[in-house]
Amino acid sequence: MKKLLTAAAALLMVGALAGCDPDTGTSGAPATTAQATQSAPAATSGPGSAPATTAAKSTPTLPNRDDVNVDARDFESQGHYYFQSPSTNIKCGIYVDNIHTVGCQLKNATVIPAGLSCANNPGHSVAAQVRAGTAEFVCLNQGVYVGPPTDGSTAPGFHEGGGKVLEYGQTIGVRGVICESMQSGVRCTVDGHGFVIAADAQSLF
Repeated sequence: MKKLLTAAAALLMVGALAGCDPDTGTSGAPATTAQATQSAPAATSGPGSAPATTAAKSTPTLPNRDDVNVDARDFESQGHYYFQSPSTNIKCGIYVDNIHTVGCQLKNATVIPAGLSCANNPGHSVAAQVRAGTAEFVCLNQGVYVGPPTDGSTAPGFHEGGGKVLEYGQTIGVRGVICESMQSGVRCTVDGHGFVIAADAQSLF
C-alpha cells in the first residue's frame, strides 16, 4: 500500500511539471492566449486589413516625419505645395485648406486602375488622392494637382506646370502629409492611408 501511494505521488509531481513553462514557471496555455489577444487587434483592424504579419512588415517602410529631407517652403506656391517627379510624368499637390489633402496625377499612364473611365481618353489623366482620410483613384480632366509653370511664365501659350522637382530619394512633409519620390513612383501617406502612383502601377493602402 505504501509503495502504491508513493507511485501516485510521483505521477502527480510529473503532471504538475509538464504544465509549466521552463523559462517563466507559469502555465503554457495562458501565455499562448495572451499572445493571441495582443495580436488580434492588428489582424482585425477593419475591412480589408492585411494579416498581422503583413502589417508588421509593411508599416516601417511607409515614409514618416523623420524621413523628411527637404524644406517644404521651397515647394510652396499660392499657399499650397506642389512638386513633380524627375521624369515630370507625375505631378502632385498638397492642399492645406480642407479642399483636398494630397493627390498626384499622371501625365501619361500605361496602366489604368480598374473601374476608372480614363482608358482610351487622352483628355483625362489617372490620379490618386487622399481626401477625408480615404485613399481613392480618380480620373481628372484638368490639372487639379498640377502646380504653376516652373519657368514663372504667365505669357500665352503652352507652359507645362508641375512645381519644383522632388528628386529620387527626397521626402517632403506638410502638416501630416508625407510624400516620397522613388524611382518606382511617388508614395504619399496621411495618417497611415495613402497611395503609390506610377505610369505602370498604382495602388492604395
